Amino acid sequence: MTNPGHAPEDLILRHATGALDPAFSLLIETHLAMSSASRRLHAQFEALGGALLEELAPADVDPAAWNRTLRALDADGEPAVDRPKRKAAHPKLPEGFALPAPLASVDIHHWRWIAPGVRSASIALPEHGASRAFLLEIAPGMTVPRHGHVGDEATCVLRGGFRDRDAHFGPGDVAQVDEEVEHDIVIDAGDPCLCLIAMEGRTRPSSWFGRLYQKFRDI
Repeated sequence: MTNPGHAPEDLILRHATGALDPAFSLLIETHLAMSSASRRLHAQFEALGGALLEELAPADVDPAAWNRTLRALDADGEPAVDRPKRKAAHPKLPEGFALPAPLASVDIHHWRWIAPGVRSASIALPEHGASRAFLLEIAPGMTVPRHGHVGDEATCVLRGGFRDRDAHFGPGDVAQVDEEVEHDIVIDAGDPCLCLIAMEGRTRPSSWFGRLYQKFRDI
């Protein structure tokens, strides 16, 4: 379980080096939009990576390969014409709530019912990857019964909050668990808890919630 208040440093490092797949990359970009401390850490990782690259000896490039690259660029045809960007499609969100910029720029599908007080909306990622991303909203005061995961899962809180064992997570916080963890979650009283989730694999059923979640695994 990660410490609340920031994302796991390994996820931030992997994002800075371009090593995350689209689902986890979107989650970290959303977190960075909400956390100035993590933005500073991300900038440090990027600067470190740039310094390491400068120390590497330049590699020899085959002139023929370089010429082929130039010809391919020339063959692209007419220069791209700037067109107005299409507004991304989103489900209905809580009044007065605005999505962080990285989420606001992607299409999010309609809400789907999962269980009483639980709904989810899948996210159309720009590139295919091994993981998926979706919004999950859970009613205030609700307890999500014990469940596990097949693969890694990261959760970025967008609104509201929850408690997972001894840790509390609020807006901007990221929680990460792997397949060795089974946990139950208690949602804060007050507002529903709205989260962005990036997930490898599926939820591992160990309760009615897990079985319902697996039933609706194609969200």
